[in-house]
Amino acid sequence: MLAVLSAPATATSDDWQFEAGITTNKVTRGMDIGNGQPSVSAGANWYPGNGFFAGASVASLRSARSPTNGAEVVANGGYGWRLAGDWSAQAMLSHYQFLQGSQSSRLNYDELVLTAGWRDSVFASVALSPNTGFGPSPSSRAVSYDLVGRLPLVHGWTATAGIGYYDLHTVLGLGYVYGNVGLTYQFRAWQFDVSFIATNDEAKAKAKLGPGASNRWIADVIWHF
Repeated sequence: MLAVLSAPATATSDDWQFEAGITTNKVTRGMDIGNGQPSVSAGANWYPGNGFFAGASVASLRSARSPTNGAEVVANGGYGWRLAGDWSAQAMLSHYQFLQGSQSSRLNYDELVLTAGWRDSVFASVALSPNTGFGPSPSSRAVSYDLVGRLPLVHGWTATAGIGYYDLHTVLGLGYVYGNVGLTYQFRAWQFDVSFIATNDEAKAKAKLGPGASNRWIADVIWHF
């Protein structure tokens, strides 16, 4: 979530922003969706100022359900507002497309994300999906709630933390809590992140989530250009 929010904020001099990166694990809402394998990614964002924005990214993916390499492609677009005082708001539509074997299309889903921010430091969001699915489970409604914060420190360092709740009751019959704490270091066009990500016991006990919901450390490097 921080990556999505920070991309428009950094695009102050150019309408386009590009990035390439590598991470030790591909993790979404506390779940490792890449079978514990590193993932490389590339993305582009267009943001000419307050108002409309759009972006797209692709990341390599390897899941436990398929021995072949695949990819996750994300396309999004939305509108951002600078409100009175220190507040901002954002509405974004996203589509997630998985390319990995004949059954990967069952994992595709769409989201509407509504976000409110304060001083570009604290963000609260709600993500609504009408068609989330896990494996053979039929696609159904899912909702996630996130609260994310970042605190600038010194010499390019920033502390980050977040907590969220993923409501999958109509999909898997459960909801679970996830969260993370970490540090970011920015050196010119390079960004280095390390985070500890955790989920509650309900996520770990569900067979369809299983080891993918285990607590873990992840690290990444991103080049912005």
